[in-house]
Amino acid sequence: MYRWVDKGGVLNYSQVEPQGVKSEKIVTRGSLSSRVQEDATPAAAQTEVAAKPKLTEEQQRKLDELKALHAMQEQQVAEIRQTNCEKSKGVLERLKQSDRVRVREDSGNERIIGEDERQRRIAKAQEGIATNCT
Repeated sequence: MYRWVDKGGVLNYSQVEPQGVKSEKIVTRGSLSSRVQEDATPAAAQTEVAAKPKLTEEQQRKLDELKALHAMQEQQVAEIRQTNCEKSKGVLERLKQSDRVRVREDSGNERIIGEDERQRRIAKAQEGIATNCT
């Protein structure tokens, strides 16, 4: 194994020696699971876990903040997808109700769309349902 610090200050490990970077060769004696089985003592496993570097309080706080932010973003995405799902279902229902569909253009004028455009809008609404509805 090789250990090195990249340009961003991140500690990296690899089985292949990195090119163009000063690295330190680390001699390993098998995987943690194989050593635990060989030693057959829980103390050996605890020593290996304790050897991992721990986060500082500041790093842990930032990690917790990032996790909370990520969870909040996932919730927002879920809400947006639900809204888009409902809109797509509504559009599809209106498009299928009648062969003559009126739409309001950006200018405020209304027009009746042709069958080709209606079918394209139906396909787009179905795509929106497939993408956003679970």
